[in-house]
Amino acid sequence: MNQFTNYTKKLHAASSETTDEELKARFRHRENVAQLVENAKKLDTFGGRRFLGLTKNDNEVWISYTIDQETMDIKITATHKLSSITKKAPKRVTLATNEQAPDGLMDARHSDVGAITDSTLRYMQQLLDLPVTVGKVGNKCSSQLFMYVSNAIYEGRWDIENGRVRWIDVLKGWNFPAGKYFTIYG
Repeated sequence: MNQFTNYTKKLHAASSETTDEELKARFRHRENVAQLVENAKKLDTFGGRRFLGLTKNDNEVWISYTIDQETMDIKITATHKLSSITKKAPKRVTLATNEQAPDGLMDARHSDVGAITDSTLRYMQQLLDLPVTVGKVGNKCSSQLFMYVSNAIYEGRWDIENGRVRWIDVLKGWNFPAGKYFTIYG
């Protein structure tokens, strides 16, 4: 006897029950996305940083990046050598450039995600060690390089009133060259 349940009918029935409020919310989301892209176009630079852990002297280790819209030059830096980390961050903490770090960077709750692992540190080191020409078209950062860096370090946050945007808004709003496909690990 076949116990197969046809879920496609249930999905179709559920999707046809969209309320007016849901449609209004979808429309507002589209308006928000358009405004975020417009806000991104107004930025001169975009970037942020990610907390990686502590050194043996309890100094904070951060990796950061910044990209300039006019030159499309991306800079990736770290406050210390990544090999100096003795205590890895137990949760993901990312901040916009010049944003103040919160207290309790090493405190983690059971629900926190994004703990720094050895794989994370290897990936971050690969970003730092990228040859100058990899991921660039001419001297300009390609869309793929920007995506790799922003997703690993700081994705952004959206806040229309305060002009804060996400990496995807910058990608849509700025004129990134396409470049050739590449991977971080070669």
